[in-house]
Amino acid sequence: MVQYIHTPWRDRAELLRVRQQFYPSPPAGAPTNTAEDEAEQRHAVSRVSMWMQRGGCPHLVESTALLVAAILSDLHDTRTGASSSSYAIRAAYSAAFSRYFGIGVLRPKVSPLPPSSALVQVQKSQCSVSAPPDTAGDLVASPDSFSSFASATAYTCQKMGLCPRRLGIGGEQAQCRGGGRAKIGCRTKGLPTPSQAVLMQYQDPTYGKRFVTGLLDSQQDKQRKMSMYAVAKTIGLPATFVELRHQATHEQLPSLLKLRAAAKKALVWIWHYYWKNLPGDESSTTEDKADACRNLLIQYLTEEEQSTSKKSLQKRLRKWDQTLILQVLGGIGESSEDSKLLLRSLQLSRGILDGSFTTSPAARADGSQPRSAKDIEAIRADLEKSRDELEATPVGVRDKPLQPQSRTSLETRGTGKSDNYAYLLVDDQSKDAVIIDPANPEEVSPVLKQAISAGKINLKAIVNTHHHWDHAGGNKKLRNDLGTPDLPIIGGKDCEAVTKTPADGEGFNVGNIAVKGIHTPCHTQDSICWFAQDGNEKAVFTGDTLFHGGCGRFFEGTAEEMHTALNEKLTALPDDTKVYPGHEYTKSNVKFGISVLQSEAVKKLQAFAENNKETQGQFTIGDEKQHNVFMRVEDPEIQKATGKTDAVEVMAKLREMKNNFK
Repeated sequence: MVQYIHTPWRDRAELLRVRQQFYPSPPAGAPTNTAEDEAEQRHAVSRVSMWMQRGGCPHLVESTALLVAAILSDLHDTRTGASSSSYAIRAAYSAAFSRYFGIGVLRPKVSPLPPSSALVQVQKSQCSVSAPPDTAGDLVASPDSFSSFASATAYTCQKMGLCPRRLGIGGEQAQCRGGGRAKIGCRTKGLPTPSQAVLMQYQDPTYGKRFVTGLLDSQQDKQRKMSMYAVAKTIGLPATFVELRHQATHEQLPSLLKLRAAAKKALVWIWHYYWKNLPGDESSTTEDKADACRNLLIQYLTEEEQSTSKKSLQKRLRKWDQTLILQVLGGIGESSEDSKLLLRSLQLSRGILDGSFTTSPAARADGSQPRSAKDIEAIRADLEKSRDELEATPVGVRDKPLQPQSRTSLETRGTGKSDNYAYLLVDDQSKDAVIIDPANPEEVSPVLKQAISAGKINLKAIVNTHHHWDHAGGNKKLRNDLGTPDLPIIGGKDCEAVTKTPADGEGFNVGNIAVKGIHTPCHTQDSICWFAQDGNEKAVFTGDTLFHGGCGRFFEGTAEEMHTALNEKLTALPDDTKVYPGHEYTKSNVKFGISVLQSEAVKKLQAFAENNKETQGQFTIGDEKQHNVFMRVEDPEIQKATGKTDAVEVMAKLREMKNNFK
């Protein structure tokens, strides 16, 4: 039985993005001084805060967020000259190391606080230090967002479960009544005088222990109690952190200088102990990785040299798999007429291949300057040579030629770099044709040119299933290659150079073939599945909405939208409609499917996928209803596996399980 691990993040890619934000240049210990990196780290802290509220967030992820937030707050106060006391900043650092403490300020409406007073906010995933706002006698409580305030009365604080520990200036000792979350409260002798303020230190019982305490307790031998120093030694945690934890919890707070240095060292230690050992991107799909890599490369190649953001992008780029970068670079270079982009693509490819990709993204192996007037065709030839070098090394992807599959009146042809499919739909009688999702013009153009010149087809339009670059990214290039700049492009509203977007249920004809658009927003909001019929032959081109045995990710939509797309719209098509998806994901899809539903239909699909590299058009809508778990949300076995009975909730749970499936 497959065991599922439920995590607060959507998928491993989200966790890896947070790692990248916390550590722009690992194993650096402290946030860098660039505004871009600090903004990314603040975003990561907020993201972890949300994970902590969901529950199940790993202790060291929480600890990283607390430490980074404390450092960022310290940096902000230092730069802006804020009036926060040294004690307040030290308290923020100490909270990250030991227990979840906060200091609330109780003050009257009139008269400002004494200049030495300050507020330490320790939120559920972060610490921030700031001067107290005008709270008009209320207790300032932890807000949900970074560097902002919320105020609450003592009663509200009681409901939040904030446990008072002691009162300082002008108040009496706090009294904690009961141990339950709803029974905790505090009282004072009344509001302080205008010249006084009450500082209340509290601990949140819900989240309890922080970096050192929580880490060591989790490693404790349940059979034989060990000292914290002994436990620290077994996991390689420096003893100085244990000493710091004791001092911050039971004695006077450590000095600010000591805390700053310790926070930086702690982040370095956490990197080597936890973050560095996370699996890479192997759980991400090819689709996710290629899309993200291409977006990053486009930003990098178009950014001006020596800019701050260029250097930041370069750091991120070096962490990607070089084989994938070269693969994507080849596609970018071959589909562009921009000489600058072509030149930079070539230079980056060379730098990666010869190992000179170090400080300058445009550096050449021989140290010479690039020739700005170099002919585009010559650049393409160099790119092709680089691509040949890449292809000499097996990378686990398919690159198959455009091969015809004979049909009587409905002819389809598939192609694709990596696992993509493009389809040529041809009417036998009129020779009218449309090309569906021609994302790789370098492969499609020669075949189309030959067919057009031989009088075998009359190309009427380019058709897209959605706007993602690996489906619609070749539209302009293909029109230029064919010398047909006015060739219609039919697809969703966000597709490249689209000229027509039919309404849901409307369509067009390709000779005698009737084509109808079925709007299926979710993977993208402009996703359209194209249902084609000629007599008794029926086919549906589903893009990234429906795969054999699976469905696309909910990038721009919800589980309810995908449920509508699959189980209301596509399921209504005739059962003998052949399915032509946008990618060859059958093998990985059925691997997940068999873990959820061990039916004969799923086993049959698994056997077929094991013995056939290409599965497009081999299964029908009727087949998908039997072996696709996403189209069987009312199956009792699937409901049992997901723990849900509502169809939309089952869909959402299945997608979550698939995202985390290994």
